[in-house]
Amino acid sequence: MKFASGAKFAVLSFLCVMVFALSMGLALSSLLTRAVQGWEWENTAALARREVELRGIDTLLEAPRRAPLDESARQHFSQLMQGLPEVVRVKVWDRDATVVWSDEPRLIGQRFSDDDELKEALGGEVTVEIKTLDDREHAYERPSFNTLAEVYVPIVSRTTGQVVGVVEIYKNPIRLLTAIQRARIVIWTISLAGALSLYLVLFPLVRQVYGRQVREEALEAHAAELEAEVTARNREIETQREALFQTEKIAAMGQLLAGVSHELNNPLSTIVGYTQLLRLRAGSGPMAEQLEKIEKSAERCTRIVTNFLALARQYPPARQIIHLNQLVDDAVELLAYPLRIDGVVVVRRLASDLPQLWADPHQIQQVVVNLLTNAHQALRDVSTARRLVLTTRYERLEDRVVLEVADSGPGVPTDVRGRIFDPFFTTKAPGQGTGLGLSLCRGIIDAHEGTLRLEPTPGGGATFVIELPAAAPADTADTGRAAPRPEATPTRTILVVDDEPDVAELLAETLLLDGHRVDTANSGAAALMRIRDASYDLVFSDMKMPGMSGIELYDEIARRSPGLERRMIFVTEDNLNPAIRQFIDRTGAFSVSKPFEIGVIRRLVAVFATSPSTDESEVALRS
Repeated sequence: MKFASGAKFAVLSFLCVMVFALSMGLALSSLLTRAVQGWEWENTAALARREVELRGIDTLLEAPRRAPLDESARQHFSQLMQGLPEVVRVKVWDRDATVVWSDEPRLIGQRFSDDDELKEALGGEVTVEIKTLDDREHAYERPSFNTLAEVYVPIVSRTTGQVVGVVEIYKNPIRLLTAIQRARIVIWTISLAGALSLYLVLFPLVRQVYGRQVREEALEAHAAELEAEVTARNREIETQREALFQTEKIAAMGQLLAGVSHELNNPLSTIVGYTQLLRLRAGSGPMAEQLEKIEKSAERCTRIVTNFLALARQYPPARQIIHLNQLVDDAVELLAYPLRIDGVVVVRRLASDLPQLWADPHQIQQVVVNLLTNAHQALRDVSTARRLVLTTRYERLEDRVVLEVADSGPGVPTDVRGRIFDPFFTTKAPGQGTGLGLSLCRGIIDAHEGTLRLEPTPGGGATFVIELPAAAPADTADTGRAAPRPEATPTRTILVVDDEPDVAELLAETLLLDGHRVDTANSGAAALMRIRDASYDLVFSDMKMPGMSGIELYDEIARRSPGLERRMIFVTEDNLNPAIRQFIDRTGAFSVSKPFEIGVIRRLVAVFATSPSTDESEVALRS
């Protein structure tokens, strides 16, 4: 059963007033009872002392005992009954607790030494007790009364000042108890009536004050809720502002990486291309081995630039079948020297039953290298044993491959565990970290439909766990299939357009290997002049050039020399640029990423020379 707040207040107020009335009634009743009884017994004791003095009872008790009492002594004792109202019975005791005289002759001469009230009276105290008549000494009063009040009054000698006896007075307490009961009824009536009147008078006032307080508390609670909501919204806005700020920083970083890749990919194209040309000319021997090392180093730089660019552009990675254990071994080998210099013991616990993964090997290796580098930097801060454990396993139930990277370093503080994957957040000293490493790593793993998390490490240190799905697409067998290659390549007239002279010369020398006729142009305008004066079977063009871009050159060629635009191949340093991807998807044009392999260029020309169909040319690019 539910009550409204007003009803609850009314009931509680009424109960409080009633409790107050009951308390007051009990207190006043108790005080009245004690006061009336005390006055009654003191008055009775005073009357008894007066009668004892008037009748000379103390003198009779001090006189030598004569048995039995003579008529004169009995006359003095019997006169006690005349001066005491409402007295039922009188007993006079001597100091030996023996009844000297009583209006009941059968009690005279009896001794009751076990009467506690009598002992207190012989000690000089007035004692009173209202009792039921159950004791032996009440045998003669029991037939007539159920309850009597016994008043014991010491008899003090006027000469010696000592207690010489006790006069015991039996009074009927009915009148006294009736008066007390009536007084109690009056007190209770007044208390309850007063409480009810007080309730009726004060309730409206208290309700008004309480109602105002309730309204104020409700307003304060509502204000607190609004303040909390505003605070939460402000916090949300601040979080969104911070996220927008981080997004802008990442976008700016993407633009920076795109510019850097443009500047790096051109010289890398020259290094990779000429190294491959020199290897073709050198054949075998020490020189070829040295050129191979240069080529691998250049390709590593190419992969790093490509990975940064892919992360900045947030473009899906290029995936293939990979072996995680091999990537872990390669990453450890890559960092073996600095780890060995700092005394870091690397333990590899690689499971032999790992299934293959469908992933981008360069990006996954980049994640492993980043985690190893972070662990290496953390281990530099400890003076105890420096240990780095890499563990791989296969979770069959979830069909996922797991890699754990655990170190014995100082670990990650609890207050920053939730932020270590935020972009630009770093615990390193200024100038020692950008705060992008773990953020980029998580982005790579998320793009591979996996997870990257930090787990607690028993005994200290940090443990990063990577989980990747083990399942590979059903069509993976077709993607790596080599394309058919023509046996001979007809001689073609080819135009190379690039604002970088070294790249243009590299392309020209590559094409000259197969006997093609090659012209070069360092801008879009110069290319249009070449096309106006000569006929070309194929056009290689850079995408980003000053003055006229590759896209603008495509549109202009389509307008001036229709059909030639379908035989254009774009060489770009940023194949993941959204605008470039949109142009390629829209036109179906072909593109080759810088740095490029000269073998890809030669096969692509061969495919165009024999069959300009779109499908075969795309296969040639992938093979």
